[in-house]
Amino acid sequence: MKLVIFMALCLIGQLAMEVIARTFKLWIYTSKKNFLIHIVLAVTIVFGGLSYLLGGLHWYIRYPVGAAVGFLYEYSNASGLDMFYFPDNKFLIFKGRASILIVISLMWGLYPLIVPVVYSSIAPLIMHAH
Repeated sequence: MKLVIFMALCLIGQLAMEVIARTFKLWIYTSKKNFLIHIVLAVTIVFGGLSYLLGGLHWYIRYPVGAAVGFLYEYSNASGLDMFYFPDNKFLIFKGRASILIVISLMWGLYPLIVPVVYSSIAPLIMHAH
């Protein structure tokens, strides 16, 4: 049950990010299928599972591991996976592939950092409901 909640928290967080990204055209998916693969596989399963597995470790372990996995994902996308792209090779104030890769990787590190904290704050509510 805990793993499913971690996965759901990642999904909710990413869906919020996707609304922001779509509104401001921060990144664009090359197909609807790629959007679904990204949401289900990369975010829900990989980052939800990673957040769950690392949840008991110190923040200074969770964050760099999440950022490293995010880097691998972003690098794979930029090197041929081509699931999404950043219009005009720009993300917010960051321009160029290397800058975007680093910034987005650092953002991925937030999932294993934040999700266990959110879970610990809502777990009593969930457990109390049963």
